[in-house]
Amino acid sequence: MKKLIALALCLIMILSAFAGCASSKEDGQKKEEEEVDPGAYIRMYITEPIYNFDPALAYGNEAALRIVSLLYDNLFVLGENGKPEKSLVKNYDIDKKTNSITLTLRSDTYWSDGSPVSANDVFFAWERLLDSTKSFDAAALLYDVKNAKAAKEGDVSIEDVGIQLLNQTQLEIQLNENASMDEFLVKLTSYALAPLRSDIVRRAEKEIDWAKSPTSLVTSGAFRLRTLSYDPAEAGLTLERNSYYQRDFMNDAPDKSVKPYRIIVDYTMSGEEILAAYEKGEIFFVGDLPLDVRSTKSLEDWAEMGEVKDALSTHSYVFNHNAVVRYYDASAFAKLSAYGEDLKEGTDGDKIFAKAEVRKALSLALDRDAIAKAVVFAEAAKGLVPNGVFETTNKKDLFSDNRTNAIASTADMNAAKSLLSSAGVDAGKYMFAISVPAYDEVYLKIAEMVKASWEELGFHVAICAIENIDNTDKAVSTNAPILGVKDDISYENYKAGKFEVAPIDYTAFSPVAFSVLAPLAKGYSGNASIEEHGTTFFIANHISGYDSEAYNAKIEAAQTSTGDLEARAKLLHEAEDILLEEMPIIPILQNKSFTLESKELSGTDYCYYGSPIFTKTKLKNYEDYIPAEEE
Repeated sequence: MKKLIALALCLIMILSAFAGCASSKEDGQKKEEEEVDPGAYIRMYITEPIYNFDPALAYGNEAALRIVSLLYDNLFVLGENGKPEKSLVKNYDIDKKTNSITLTLRSDTYWSDGSPVSANDVFFAWERLLDSTKSFDAAALLYDVKNAKAAKEGDVSIEDVGIQLLNQTQLEIQLNENASMDEFLVKLTSYALAPLRSDIVRRAEKEIDWAKSPTSLVTSGAFRLRTLSYDPAEAGLTLERNSYYQRDFMNDAPDKSVKPYRIIVDYTMSGEEILAAYEKGEIFFVGDLPLDVRSTKSLEDWAEMGEVKDALSTHSYVFNHNAVVRYYDASAFAKLSAYGEDLKEGTDGDKIFAKAEVRKALSLALDRDAIAKAVVFAEAAKGLVPNGVFETTNKKDLFSDNRTNAIASTADMNAAKSLLSSAGVDAGKYMFAISVPAYDEVYLKIAEMVKASWEELGFHVAICAIENIDNTDKAVSTNAPILGVKDDISYENYKAGKFEVAPIDYTAFSPVAFSVLAPLAKGYSGNASIEEHGTTFFIANHISGYDSEAYNAKIEAAQTSTGDLEARAKLLHEAEDILLEEMPIIPILQNKSFTLESKELSGTDYCYYGSPIFTKTKLKNYEDYIPAEEE
């Protein structure tokens, strides 16, 4: 009888425990359901449409980072003061004797599907960058880690890299003996290093497609991508609060960590309509303006209306040094100009872009001041490293302030023609194309002005405006087409080296100058190593094909002298000087960001990269702006 009573008591206790858990869960769900008013719906125009939300690929167009930074949380964020601040990291311990750091992740933040953000997600994202069979420009951000560069080059396995998972919330990172821990912490603020879910990334038919659709995208940041449309009649996107972000889902209020409920971006409006909507109080934040309206005022006039800042981005033109630039043929050039056809049809020509004199001549022909004036939110670039990048480890001492050599902001046609003559190049003999994304009006405007300058030298230049196409891949789980997804063919062609001349917003992965300059050096490009005979790996060049022994040596010396940051800065200035002399990539404009913010908004913050932070943003009388269908 005593045994039966004891058993009954145990059973009652177990049932009570289950009842308590169920009650707690029901109470939590009830609390969520009772929240009839979830929060503010804020209409904005953050930036132009983007087509891929992969954080590691958000650095080819400076606009993409503004959206990506809202979707992904990072280990650290870089505050406006230029100092790393903990975000996903709860605390960290540095062992100066071993030059290692142990990171402990916070336990109250989750992916938008409710799964906890884990140390394994950090490891996977970094392993992906260091995979020797994949190309990621950001890989060099991790080369301070023991054996990371060797892994990228295929010399060691990922297991040999100095990243050790201690448990689900902790990982230990072993740096190279001479690496600067302070600088490494700054690099960890790069969104290219944001944690990723291996099951999500590997689920797509092609890995490049996983971050293109709301149905396949799972995010760790303050917002998730709720809707996305590229249909011209209803183009736009909606970001919705990630209800699992830095919050106890069972007990905390829904807006504990993220105040706005939804951010609604309408892409159907022209620039004039965007401004009119802002003035009427229908849009409360403008993070960019289409070219059709920005060109109506000067940069100084816009600065009086809103806020203009330097973006950590240099609009640049990349040459394909391996391209066989064809001899001019009138009929072939007419087809090229009319239809933007690929130039792979013939090989009758010369690799003139492999000559530094030709590249420098094309740079000398550009009137950067005039281009900046036409684009408005820009200034003539003085070098490749953008304004705002640190000389060492803080924003009080900037790389651009210590530059002794700078490129001219106006054209020098005589010097350009003299260089072509010294190189034995008759410009009128050749034709080539500038491959430009057709959806980007600013890129197209710059291309038109560049084309005019290069044609003045005698070259026959076409603009290939490359349209995006509908993605035709199928979901692995259902074998059904993934609808509403676009492929940015222009960017994908660039990554694959299928171009002659291509524009790119060369955006700093971090405010560390090394992260800007290193990818142009052999061994630091982040491109996939080339395997031969199953065992031998050849280290890949930059996408352009640039391979300068002098430049490679400067970057290698800078990497191995990281303990002495001043000596390292000197090496990096010397490296940039080589680039400006050889011009494998032409810096044209220092990009600037522009924002308008309504007085009805408060609490908006910014990170050092210039991206807005809306977690604490409040809209006055927000109840008046909730869409009727949601009331």
